[in-house]
Amino acid sequence: MTRQFEFNPTNVNTILDQTWQHLTSAVETETHPWRLGNLATVTADRPRVRTVVLRDVQRGERELICYTDRRSDKVAELQASPWIEWVTYDPVTRVQIRLRGIATVYINDDRAAQHWENSSLEHRRSYITVSAPGTKAESAVPNLPDFLFDRLPNDEEAQLGFENFAVIVCRIEHLDWLQLRRNGHLAAQFLWTDKWEGHWKYA
Repeated sequence: MTRQFEFNPTNVNTILDQTWQHLTSAVETETHPWRLGNLATVTADRPRVRTVVLRDVQRGERELICYTDRRSDKVAELQASPWIEWVTYDPVTRVQIRLRGIATVYINDDRAAQHWENSSLEHRRSYITVSAPGTKAESAVPNLPDFLFDRLPNDEEAQLGFENFAVIVCRIEHLDWLQLRRNGHLAAQFLWTDKWEGHWKYA
């Protein structure tokens, strides 16, 4: 699909439909700016935010999915408080979306295994690490074992990374849409009850 929004000002739901279409396209297109999003978590005393890669979208279940190392801070943060907000922006359409919901972390189970099987050897290499993410390093070197510095793992070696692999599934309950315009911004909001309810709002 082309990276633009065409909508009927009298029907806000056209925005919702196209937003999910663009999210699905971002999974399939590495250059789509919505493929990279900012995922915010909550800790006891401060917010935390980081960039993640959108790996899958399940519109029917309202799910955005990304991957991480099970030893990363965000896993512990989500296990303590599952509320998240996902933010991303497209400079071509000038549209920002903010998606809020509840995240569930899947580790060493059927859902994690399904995503692992669908991943590439290059991606799996990222989880065959020497130390946990965030561990202090003595110099600027990749967090990989020596035997993987300059090559991809084979199938057997790649399985070493599965124990560190985690899938984060964000089920969205609140979606804010904002388009920046020189002659006045446009904004819409959608809330999930037993269905999506949307309305225009002032930006």
